[in-house]
Amino acid sequence: MSNTHKSLADKSLLNLAAELADTDAVGLSGMIRKKEIAPREAVAAAAAAIEVLDSELNFRCQDYAEEALQQAEDYDVGAQPFPGVPFMVKDLGAQMEGKVCDAGSRLAAGIVAKHDTELMARFRRAGLITLGKTNTPEFGANIITENALQGVTSNPWNREYSPGGSSGGAAAAVAAGALPIAHANDGLGSIRIPASMCGLFGLKPTRQRIPSGPDIAEASGGRAAELVVTRSVRDTAVLLDAVHGADPGAPHVAPPPVRPYVDELTNPPKKLRIALMTTSFSGAQPEPICAQAAAETAAMCEALGHSVEVAAPEIPWEDYLWSLKMTAQAGFAAGVHFTAEATGRTPSPDNLEPITWASYQAGMKVSLLDFHKGLGVYGKVQRAIGRFFETYDLLITPMLMGPPPPLGYFAGKDIDIDEFWDWFGGDAYSPFAGVFNVTGQPAASIPLHMNDEGLPIGTHIVGRFGDEGTILGLSADLERASPWASRRPTVHISNYV
Repeated sequence: MSNTHKSLADKSLLNLAAELADTDAVGLSGMIRKKEIAPREAVAAAAAAIEVLDSELNFRCQDYAEEALQQAEDYDVGAQPFPGVPFMVKDLGAQMEGKVCDAGSRLAAGIVAKHDTELMARFRRAGLITLGKTNTPEFGANIITENALQGVTSNPWNREYSPGGSSGGAAAAVAAGALPIAHANDGLGSIRIPASMCGLFGLKPTRQRIPSGPDIAEASGGRAAELVVTRSVRDTAVLLDAVHGADPGAPHVAPPPVRPYVDELTNPPKKLRIALMTTSFSGAQPEPICAQAAAETAAMCEALGHSVEVAAPEIPWEDYLWSLKMTAQAGFAAGVHFTAEATGRTPSPDNLEPITWASYQAGMKVSLLDFHKGLGVYGKVQRAIGRFFETYDLLITPMLMGPPPPLGYFAGKDIDIDEFWDWFGGDAYSPFAGVFNVTGQPAASIPLHMNDEGLPIGTHIVGRFGDEGTILGLSADLERASPWASRRPTVHISNYV
């Protein structure tokens, strides 16, 4: 710990951090505008909290606290939605000019961004002040957050369990009360899965809702979307209002919202027709607590006046799984190849973890014909899901097939690539998330439930393409009906004062 951080992590700052953990980013913004707290105080409190909590959870991989404090010193509070609000950026996706992006990999270690990505520039314009970067599995290619470069990130609800991935560092930081909001992204569930495991709200936006330029046309071939994990629905809505919209030259443009997203939170709701699906697309049964969470969420929707029916989209499941492996592994291999070009290193078991190495080797063997055949299967899935949503406004499913896994789960040396994909995208653990990355539809994990062991269990809510508004509106109603903000994990800043 540096001398600066020793001075920051004093009792008064930790007390302030604990007080601020009772509000969200929108609430903190209001306090800053009213001059009840200065941006530097908010940033200093977050820096102190991060220092203490990171020693318990290992969610931070780069530290920008001193730079953030300088930025906050003479901060000009204007019309920004989040003036001077502390923030962290995942070490994958959004790039910060002059900052290293290791992506959790020894192969990528030391790569420095030449400029801000468009999303990062919008984060800055929204007023957010970045105190550091958060940990991710190697290249984001896992749903646990463990890597050989930065180590293992723990879940603040129980340090023996995973916070999920690949945005596990971000989710752990927000859930522990270090700061109210953090950047995350989602290629096969990487916003929603850690939100579920850490008891947060996590929205994956519609494809191309969030800019991916200037260097990438569509992240992960269009499957990936970026945004944040938050403790409140309104934080996500206000941030989405601030950053959405295509950047110049974007290959596609998402349908424009009907109204500002924040207005959806108080807009009188229409009666929704909601489908409830409690098994996987192949009919596999999740653990009872996960199915129960989905069913109880549906019952809450009925109590709010909506119509719920048991119904599920029919998709060619085995073909989908095959196509996911073909296209995702090929894209992953290309990413590893381009990283090697940038660093001058040769991909090998010496600088890639076992599952990454296995995925890279498998991806290098995918033929161009199989890749395009996989894209064709995607088209069939997209049309089938699209037809389903001509009937229903929303779909509710379990987020996962089971509760958060213990640390080290599926991180061993002898890994079968097919077994890994069954866990990553199939019935073994996460069959619900990836389908909606392929279709590009918005989807969210909402933190309404806990299991008997005190671990969060998220529920998955999926909307029509382009319709984040309905998800946000219903989620806000559910949040009011069953508030979750007062729940505190074992590792939380309030326990350190």
